[in-house]
Amino acid sequence: MFGAGLALASCNVADIEEKQAPLRPVKLITIEKASYQSSGSFPAVVRAVRTTNLAFQVGGQIVEWNGRNGAQFRAGDVIGRLDARSFQASVARAQAQFANAKSEFERAQRLIAEDAISRSVVEAREAQMQVAQAGLDTARKNLSDTVLRAPFSGGVGRSTVEQFQNVAPQQTVLVMQSRTVEAIVNVPASFVLNSNLVRYSNVEVELDAAPGRRFAAQFRGAVGQADSSSQTFEVKFGFEPPSELVVLTGMTATFYYDVEDIAVEEEERGVSVPLTAIMAEGDSRYVWLATGTDKVLERREVTTADGVGETLIVIEGLGVGDTIVAAGGAYLKSGDRVRQWQE
Repeated sequence: MFGAGLALASCNVADIEEKQAPLRPVKLITIEKASYQSSGSFPAVVRAVRTTNLAFQVGGQIVEWNGRNGAQFRAGDVIGRLDARSFQASVARAQAQFANAKSEFERAQRLIAEDAISRSVVEAREAQMQVAQAGLDTARKNLSDTVLRAPFSGGVGRSTVEQFQNVAPQQTVLVMQSRTVEAIVNVPASFVLNSNLVRYSNVEVELDAAPGRRFAAQFRGAVGQADSSSQTFEVKFGFEPPSELVVLTGMTATFYYDVEDIAVEEEERGVSVPLTAIMAEGDSRYVWLATGTDKVLERREVTTADGVGETLIVIEGLGVGDTIVAAGGAYLKSGDRVRQWQE
């Protein structure tokens, strides 16, 4: 009777000691869906989407000039005017000549109806009227060309003349740049080569002069031939800076982007696991899975995709939400109870 009681007491002590065994501290992580995204950046240079040299189509003295450096215009706004008095006189003369030619032609039509003149006279007067009409159109156009208007909305990049200066026809008077600008990025051949295998997102431009502010950008085009010296390809991304910022050609910037690998087959997609969490035994690979609220360890066989780096993709054996030991698995065994290690 005494022996049986002693044996029972020994069993109870063993159970208590097992229950009171300390939890092993390990680094635990919860599995998340594998990410096939990465981020990147390139240096960029800002350039206006449209840059145009503007000139008066006729010559003369500038009597009004609004094209100061940095001035902003909407499409159709008046940038400058030439002295138009001589052109107005030309229009008046051309109008008189046309009116006279038209009158002579109409008189000839009445006479031909009475068979009083020949058909050749009527045709000659009609030709004279058409010449006079062309002269009037030219005079009116020349008068219109004494006013220089903005062809699009933008600003003056550089003005080369001043008010009251005489200019010749086709002489460049200013360089106008659109407000919409683009970031010029030189990318390596690998970036272009794999462009059909990935999906780009969150494409943004950050001006070096305005750190912390990024502006959404859109692809505008790319040069199809590599630069002979750098062996890179020029790619253009347009963006619209806010109105309170004056962004000019030549400013430097940084081009940011996220990229997702879309060439990975669906059956190859899995969960991302640190390389240190995966144990090897012969040809098999396994991880320590912490199960239940008590975090009891269970060995779980896994299948990984080919890869290198600090993480591997597990395509079989684990799922999103599983908790595993991230490192130190060589010192563990099935049934161990663990807790999250804290520094």
